[in-house]
Amino acid sequence: MTISVGELFAKTGLDAAGVVRWRTPIPLNVPGVYVVASTPSLDDAIGRVPAYRPDQEAFRSLRMLCPNPTVDGIAASDQELADRIGAFWIPETPILYVGLAGTSVQKRVGQYYATGIGKRSPHAGGWWLRTLAELENLYVHYAAASDPQKAETHLLSTFAASVPATVKEALHDNERIAPFANIDAQRGLRKKHGLQGVKMSRIPVDVTSTSKVEKKKPSFESEAMVTGRNEKTAEHGAVRIESQVITEGDRTRSNLRIPSRSKYALPANDGYLNVIVSGVSLQARWRVNGSRSGTIGLGNDIMRTLGTTAKSVWLRVLPDVVIVED
Repeated sequence: MTISVGELFAKTGLDAAGVVRWRTPIPLNVPGVYVVASTPSLDDAIGRVPAYRPDQEAFRSLRMLCPNPTVDGIAASDQELADRIGAFWIPETPILYVGLAGTSVQKRVGQYYATGIGKRSPHAGGWWLRTLAELENLYVHYAAASDPQKAETHLLSTFAASVPATVKEALHDNERIAPFANIDAQRGLRKKHGLQGVKMSRIPVDVTSTSKVEKKKPSFESEAMVTGRNEKTAEHGAVRIESQVITEGDRTRSNLRIPSRSKYALPANDGYLNVIVSGVSLQARWRVNGSRSGTIGLGNDIMRTLGTTAKSVWLRVLPDVVIVED
């Protein structure tokens, strides 16, 4: 038996504010955390979904957007993708995902509902839930938190400690323990799942051939030269881009400015990015801003100490994350 949602909240010092069925709007419009579970009860320590059952239609939808997924670097069928994701299923537990909302639980969970499988924004995390045949029968519990990131960290560590050793040993990654759909066991500590090519590409790909995985050359050679892309980063699917020069004015604001010449490597539409800065992982707002410089919302605390005034910083753009170089 594992931990119940109520006990998880209690051990983290949180007061449950309510529960809704999946896709139902949440009324809590303040910072906080949320837990997706297979039961509406705070007291159930055993969930209502005993085993992982994949939704075949979800995997077909994923392949429409991401035609060349791999498992451990090898082209994978839908069944092979499902088998690998299912290898992270934790039997009996009602708790399937833990998330945080830095400004509004209502808004963040709404973004979660709205993000289709394979999409990068506005809620890139927790997408394994969308492969579940029982998705529409899940529930979202929620609570207010003055420090959502600290609360999420405590929730995840408390959950991991509750999983029996015998259950941990049976998981594909038996060291990085978290609820099924939390791909990061903690911020910056990703489960060793071996999946690639499961999010929409930022570089055009040939969707007419899905029989093999190809290394596609970018169609942005001139931009790549300007922004310092090199063969070493290209081999790993990364694009290296340069920010605008950081000014004193930038220090008092929350945004890192991205010049037009570098915006090709980032999404064409506004949304959210998974960003790592100095080893810390966060979800940052990306604004394209038309022909002007785009902005990545890193927050005032990070911008006050980032890089050197009057100099730019470099970023590595990978399929699932943007890394700001130290």
